[in-house]
Amino acid sequence: MVESFGGSLNLVIWIILTIGALYYSFRCLFQTKAFNDQYGFGDQAIFITRFAGSQVGAAALISIFLLFNGPSGAWAFVAYGWTQALIAAISGYRTLNSEWANIEGVKPTAEGYIAPIIFLILYSVLLYNMGDILYA
Repeated sequence: MVESFGGSLNLVIWIILTIGALYYSFRCLFQTKAFNDQYGFGDQAIFITRFAGSQVGAAALISIFLLFNGPSGAWAFVAYGWTQALIAAISGYRTLNSEWANIEGVKPTAEGYIAPIIFLILYSVLLYNMGDILYA
């Protein structure tokens, strides 16, 4: 398994990203009310929270599949994760620094852009370190 990822660092990063996706998809899909209450979104956001969780959940399942079957040729999947993290970091920062953060009941936190920045860095390392594997 380590060989198919080009070394233990890449494998560890892949596992960290997979755990992150599993965590956020679980929170959005199965702990929706608690997740929404944590940030003050309210019950009216349940549909979109679960929709977002379905996107992250799909990525988590594909990541698990690739973990056991190898990432060879999975450039598009990793590039999608990188792109999603970039967009989430930018939109999260913009949102948390907008009038939305001042709405009564909303509990904004820097997690909205810090977590995506961490994911972005980790995906960048994978794209750099595993280019020959991912493009195969």
